[in-house]
Amino acid sequence: MRNFPKFIFSLNFLYLILIAAESVAIIFLCLYIPAFLPVAAAFVGIWLITLTAVIAVVCRGGSPEINLSLVLFLIALPAAGAVIYAFSLFCKKECGTLTITGANPARGYESVAYETCGICGAGYDKAVYFKNGEEFFPALFKEIERARERVYLEYFIVRKGEIFSQLLSALRTAKRNGAEIKIIIDGIGSAFKTRRKDYKKLKALGAEIKIFHRLVPLVYPRLNNRDHRKIAAIDGKTAFTGGFNIADEYANIKSPLGYWKDTGVAIYGDAARIFEGMFLSVWNCGHKMKYKSNGKYRCLPFYDSPPQRAGFCENAYSAAIFSAKERVHIFTPYFCPSEKLASALEFAALRGADVRIVIPHIPDKKYAFELSKASAIPLIAKGIKFYEYTPGFMHAKSMVCDNRAFIGSYNFDFRSMRLNYECGVMFDGEICRQAESDFWECLRLSAPLREGKLSLPRRFYRFIIKLFAPLM
Repeated sequence: MRNFPKFIFSLNFLYLILIAAESVAIIFLCLYIPAFLPVAAAFVGIWLITLTAVIAVVCRGGSPEINLSLVLFLIALPAAGAVIYAFSLFCKKECGTLTITGANPARGYESVAYETCGICGAGYDKAVYFKNGEEFFPALFKEIERARERVYLEYFIVRKGEIFSQLLSALRTAKRNGAEIKIIIDGIGSAFKTRRKDYKKLKALGAEIKIFHRLVPLVYPRLNNRDHRKIAAIDGKTAFTGGFNIADEYANIKSPLGYWKDTGVAIYGDAARIFEGMFLSVWNCGHKMKYKSNGKYRCLPFYDSPPQRAGFCENAYSAAIFSAKERVHIFTPYFCPSEKLASALEFAALRGADVRIVIPHIPDKKYAFELSKASAIPLIAKGIKFYEYTPGFMHAKSMVCDNRAFIGSYNFDFRSMRLNYECGVMFDGEICRQAESDFWECLRLSAPLREGKLSLPRRFYRFIIKLFAPLM
């Protein structure tokens, strides 16, 4: 009896309930078909539609966790769910694919990136690590003001405020210098955050703007694929990426969630051209460029553009974690890993690697915070250490595995790894050492994640959100 509550909140129990319900329905229809033939025919039709949709989901391949959530969605909404899923299969126009010609990728991560993303490692002369918005935005606006040829910006959130005003000022200077300005803004991430007159201000200074998958009151086939990238590419010589969006909270000007912790990086040299190519691949629905790579150091930019090019980051993270011998240190605002990533973390901890993960103490989304805790608690028993960043909200998205650092826009969850357009870059050397130093600074301000006994409604709530987490 002690394990009965655990069984009640298991997937096996849900499957038994569904099987029992369908069995009862079939028996009922068999006994009463003569009296209820039209109803029976309707039930059979709905069942066939749902079954066809389930078979289509299973045969499409991809992440088993996402497929399982889709199957549960189809069962929960018979027929209607199948129609919604059918809509999602239409308009599969390839977008966001970058192809670099003339490259000769090195073996390892570079060769996989070349086969998966069409890109490979590139040289750079200098890179600067930013551990907060107070450092990041002045450097970004200074480089924009220096632009002479082009400024390309791609952001999930653009919100009115002081940072937006400073961006306008920097772009105005760039335009006076003769630079062309192109901006991609996500249609949901920035919905209701930027006013129409703010877009007019951008257009008035000469900027071209595209809204990625605009929010519309209709079923839109690709609405679930968001542009979560953070890219600023300037003159093909400098690129900024990381977790920072264009909003005041990222610079701690106005932050209702306490101190807003984030990370980012600026890259100077030929590697910046690859981020420019990522931008143009979304702007033009695909982009080709010639390979050029000079510089003192080498890094590996990478991206995901679902559904055609997705899964590289998840595979790269898994490989890095599986091979880690000393440390796996992660900053993430949301933690809901796939079975592949969770297994990699467990295996690293069991091998004796120091696996530590810092999540927020003050959440921006309560359901995401509950999901993070629900995903973290079972892993604590495997030797993985979780911490809450007590000064406020942890929005940084970076990982250090031994002597490699991954910095970009990826969260440690299904949405970033499989559904969103994302970007990142892998470093070794000095940037890795700075990222590791920043991690220990934050760890000293964090407290170990601990939880008491959960109430029955809260456990049920966590159970439900975990079921549909791959689709959130």
